[in-house]
Amino acid sequence: MKPTAKDTAAGGQMAATGAGSSLPWAVGGSAVALAAGAGMLVTARRRRATN
Repeated sequence: MKPTAKDTAAGGQMAATGAGSSLPWAVGGSAVALAAGAGMLVTARRRRATN
């Protein structure tokens, strides 16, 4: 369905998506946790290989 002029003229603003200002912190924290988990996995595999 194609939007009409009536649909788009209701305020002229985009709808709020719910993505708040804490989103970058959540993404950064997830990246840190992923990197820490990968580091622990590599360390555990190296320890097993040397024993």
